[in-house]
Amino acid sequence: MEKRLEYVDIAKGIGIVLVVCSHSDALGLMWLMMGMFVPIFYFCSGYTFSIKGTLVECMRKRFRKLFIPYLFFNLLLFCAFIHFSVREIFGVLYSRYSLYPLDVTPNIKFLTSGNYPMWFLTSMIVSYFFFYLLVYFDKYKYWLLLIYVILTVALEKLPILLPWSLDTAFLTALFMYAGMVVRSRDYISAKWWQVGLVLSVYIGLHWVGGDINLSVRMYGTSVFVYFIIGCLGSFVVLWGARFLEGTIVGRLFLTLGQHSLTIFCIQIIFIVWAKDMYRYFFPQLAMDYLAGLFEIFFALVGGWSFSVLLHKNKYISRFIF
Repeated sequence: MEKRLEYVDIAKGIGIVLVVCSHSDALGLMWLMMGMFVPIFYFCSGYTFSIKGTLVECMRKRFRKLFIPYLFFNLLLFCAFIHFSVREIFGVLYSRYSLYPLDVTPNIKFLTSGNYPMWFLTSMIVSYFFFYLLVYFDKYKYWLLLIYVILTVALEKLPILLPWSLDTAFLTALFMYAGMVVRSRDYISAKWWQVGLVLSVYIGLHWVGGDINLSVRMYGTSVFVYFIIGCLGSFVVLWGARFLEGTIVGRLFLTLGQHSLTIFCIQIIFIVWAKDMYRYFFPQLAMDYLAGLFEIFFALVGGWSFSVLLHKNKYISRFIF
């Protein structure tokens, strides 16, 4: 079995902390990281990719590894929030938070049972398919890259959000491809001053990038700027993660990264519980950054603990993961 790259799991650990932060009352703490905290997962997936079998075999394996957890955690959250409406069930099939972009009113919302972060799993399935096409049909890759760019721009103007993130999948496949290129050309061995320049460009572009939310196809001022922001930010985090290997902080992020799938899926239920506890014990305090930090801590610890329990049962672990 191929040895896992610790710094990639550390980067994913940093990413999952930012994901949880984005759903908490401490959202304002990550204003400079909004453009990269989701792309980093696609970027890392491409970074660690290696051909193992045929296209069909790889796709079948990837589908199972993502779709089974998707169904399991959706059912779990339905039971936790006691939501079994037709709209909710259809939402799981559609796998988008809403039918229309967020700026459209009235809207139809689907994933509202604490499962709205799980659009990411079905998005990954579709993204892997288009990414695999780039890898397995290498002689046509430049044509495919051009088609992906054209489709990304064209689909940005659709009046609805397509099921399973089909409208953003070409862009996320490009994030994966960028990660693979960085690995193949060993860009991760860049010197600190080179990374400093990359970080400076990232910060500069982020200032003009606008509001970004990949889950609902919000690319900010430009999809091209967003792509550059996502790639540069992911690269900087991945590069920095190597220096955390072997440290206490690095081991913490490593642990979170190894359990990021479970935390990603069930974070909302722990955030909701944390909100309720905070309001109960501190009714006189506002729901601000302090509450947000409590929510983040509770979601990370709760999600990690639940993931460990699932992995300890070899039958459940084999079925879900």
